[in-house]
Amino acid sequence: MEPYRSQPRDEIIERIECYIIENDLIAGDQLPSERKLCELWDCNRMTFRSAVNHLIAEGVLYSAPSKGNFVSQKKLERYLQDLTSFSDFVMLQGRTMKNKIVSQCIIAASQKIADRLQINEGDKVFELVRLRIVDDEPVSIEWSHLPYERFNGIERYDFKRLSLYSVLEMKYLVAFEGGKEEISVTYADQQEAVLLEIAEGNPLFFLQGVTWDEEKIPVEYIKSVSRSDKINFAGVLVR
Repeated sequence: MEPYRSQPRDEIIERIECYIIENDLIAGDQLPSERKLCELWDCNRMTFRSAVNHLIAEGVLYSAPSKGNFVSQKKLERYLQDLTSFSDFVMLQGRTMKNKIVSQCIIAASQKIADRLQINEGDKVFELVRLRIVDDEPVSIEWSHLPYERFNGIERYDFKRLSLYSVLEMKYLVAFEGGKEEISVTYADQQEAVLLEIAEGNPLFFLQGVTWDEEKIPVEYIKSVSRSDKINFAGVLVR
């Protein structure tokens, strides 16, 4: 059996990534021109552009019309086992974050929400929908659902400014103990594309899960869609 051979595009992807590392390029730095790199690496422009487009989709590069290709800000790294709030996790990576409230209201629990929160279908649920903006770029849309009977009055808080988890811990004395999350891939619908400033149909990470307190009572059912060019999800393997 013949050994697997890398495609020309994959080789150029690796060369670009090595060039960034070897030349200590940081976010905002510009790569040499397409013509120069094609000559340096003896590749055709079609292959080079395919490699660049892949790295743009991965969030490694971005392109400025009539200017060239630039190194992107490093993706956010989110560990699935981490119970840290989104706000805290962003700030711990030295980034700035703002929330835009898309909507917040009291709704009747659907069967799915009721099952996740272990309440009755039709019970009151507080639904908070936020657009997460990191370094002035929209990264994620997040839906939070909380049983309203337990968190009566929570709609009075300003979640554009406040962390939901901080309010739950400090005002409602919730002690988070654990949770479960599932991650898959989805594609941006029209509303998501507008909010995230991407093209309709672009791939997104879709995450949903439940967090619970020390008594294993569900606190929050959460789902989110996140730009795959701005955030990575990872896990830690233990033995």
